Amino acid sequence: MAKQTSTRSLSLMLSAPLLDSQGSDRRPATAAYAFSPGGRFLGQGAIDAKGQASLEVGLGEAPTGLRLLVGPATDDKLPNLEELLRRGAQERHLRVGSGEARLKVELPIHPDIWRLWLLGLCLVKGTLQKRVLRDGVTVDLPVCHATVEIYEVDPLWILIPKLPKDLIDRLRDVLVNPIPLPDPPPEIFPGLGPTPFPGPRPGPGPDPAPFALRSAETHRVDPVAISALHQASGSTTLRFMALSGSDLAFRQSLIDHAELIRPILCWLHPTLVTMQRIGTAYTDDCGHFRTTIFKGFANPDQPDLYFKATQRLFGFFDVTIYAPTPIACHTWWDYACGTEVSLYTTHPLAMTCSPCPPVIAGDNWVLFMAIGNFPLSRIHGTGQVLGASTSTNLGLTDGEAPWGGLLRPRLEFDNALRDSLGVKYYRLSWKRDAESATAYKPMNGAISRHYAHMIGTDLVLDAYPLGPQTKGSEGNLFEIPPSIPPLGQWSIPDAVEDTTSGKFNTVAADGAPILDGKVQVRVELFDAGGAPVDIGARGIRYFVPTSTDLSGTIHTVDASTLGLVAGNTMVITLHVNNEACSANIAPPAIGGVVADPCCGVLKYGHGDSVTLAWQASHPHGFATYSFGVVRGVSGVYSSSGGVGGGSFSASRTVDHLLNDNLPGGCTPGGCPVAGFSENLYVSAMTTDGWSRQSQYDASFVRAFVLAPK
Repeated sequence: MAKQTSTRSLSLMLSAPLLDSQGSDRRPATAAYAFSPGGRFLGQGAIDAKGQASLEVGLGEAPTGLRLLVGPATDDKLPNLEELLRRGAQERHLRVGSGEARLKVELPIHPDIWRLWLLGLCLVKGTLQKRVLRDGVTVDLPVCHATVEIYEVDPLWILIPKLPKDLIDRLRDVLVNPIPLPDPPPEIFPGLGPTPFPGPRPGPGPDPAPFALRSAETHRVDPVAISALHQASGSTTLRFMALSGSDLAFRQSLIDHAELIRPILCWLHPTLVTMQRIGTAYTDDCGHFRTTIFKGFANPDQPDLYFKATQRLFGFFDVTIYAPTPIACHTWWDYACGTEVSLYTTHPLAMTCSPCPPVIAGDNWVLFMAIGNFPLSRIHGTGQVLGASTSTNLGLTDGEAPWGGLLRPRLEFDNALRDSLGVKYYRLSWKRDAESATAYKPMNGAISRHYAHMIGTDLVLDAYPLGPQTKGSEGNLFEIPPSIPPLGQWSIPDAVEDTTSGKFNTVAADGAPILDGKVQVRVELFDAGGAPVDIGARGIRYFVPTSTDLSGTIHTVDASTLGLVAGNTMVITLHVNNEACSANIAPPAIGGVVADPCCGVLKYGHGDSVTLAWQASHPHGFATYSFGVVRGVSGVYSSSGGVGGGSFSASRTVDHLLNDNLPGGCTPGGCPVAGFSENLYVSAMTTDGWSRQSQYDASFVRAFVLAPK
């Protein structure tokens, strides 16, 4: 395409005072913008406090038109005409003759206009995270260096007039005759498919429930959604308008009751929802983003916002990592400016950084955060809110569970230790409760952190080894991770490995497994040369969390106030148990006569009762059990709880066992002969901080038949 050249320059002298802006009123920053009649940007200039501006515009020799706009100032190098008009810029169409070189224009701005420019500013902030499931535990990791696009969705007062008449008529029927709650539910909007709808969210913001069961092409109403429509049908005005109002009056009534109608948008085809991009933000190393947008000038409603996110991979490839559909189900309706938006992606290519929750701990801190993903605030002896520990619960979780398997202590360090105080290494060690302080044994499993960086156009993931290392005369030292990696940024491809500060194999231990008993875990600090650090001389303090949620702000308490600091070290106690459960079911019996061991048949007479007995045990009681009896496909008895002493029994009449919970269509009067299974599962309570240690579970199954004598 040939480049257009300008043969003359037009000087525009603009007077655009903000009327009634004297006094204490705050004035918005304003600017003048020039566009061609076709919408091509020609130039801009700032407007001073007196409302004066001048700008030079390049034009051709022929007479032409000019579009001059006055509106809120923007940092965009290439302002967008549509966006300026959306923000409320005032426009004047001008005619420029062939011989004109100067043009004076007056465009005073009425206070009803410019005051709305001030009110139109809206701070949007939030966090983009990747939701990762590891060992049954959900972990949210920040997605760093992503581009977040912010869109404004058409408000209901714009959307509802666009709805087709057949949908409006169907809505009338639904509001007048509320749909019952059958199973499966009918389709309210025929042809929109069989996918369930998770129901409306109370208040602004998108429904937090996952939409994994929803496809972008099909939507169907479920009982929860129908309940929302029942609520809408309870509105006297809506119901009256549905019965007797004209289409125009009914649509207006729908607009007036937006909070009741919004759930319906989730059932509409996405093409009925339109939106416009109004801002762009970028996530930092913690996944946070923030920017200021302008609310639509002609929209008196709070902005309704939708978000997309992309991330550049391999140096040139932009991947959309967050763009949930349907749009209406993921819109932050009536967004309150300045409130936090939480966006979650599960995209496999989304690159994450290390969690960086703000730690409230003062200066020069070492935070013993957790064992695995289980915070110390929830362990007896380190959890301040749990109160004073006892000899019975010391080292157990707040659910009275012990520890076992491979334990992974998690430490966090104030960057000042390494940057300013010369503290570069730490060491974790352990000993059995009865042993002396000289018996501490180091945790020497290899630890590393991952970081992502570019080599040419390739995204590379490398490991940064932390240890074990030897410095001076000290061995089994681990490096305190630096604030930033050698290249790129810290990344967490494995939520378990990349948050591990030490590895304590309680099964292998020191050559003998720790079946049951308390252990002490110790933290020490060392300088760059491997010399032990005097924490008092350097103003260093140890802390433990008081927060139970490791994804938000971490509030802490000085570990010394809990008696956890000994000299220059911090010591915590854990109760370890790696013992197995046991399970057994005794033969069912009637009057002391047990079921036939060959065929499992138990003969009964009128009025007899069956004794059911089982054993669910753990050497130290750290287990729960679940016991159930099933006849055919129907459960007829169940029991569960802690194993306690280990022996349990129950008595059930034959009549109950044969006739309880009969499925539909069964012979009236029940089953004279029936087959049963007794099912026992004993679950170990032992945890490694990420998951329950199910390898220590036990189970037992027994079958029998009740038959008349």
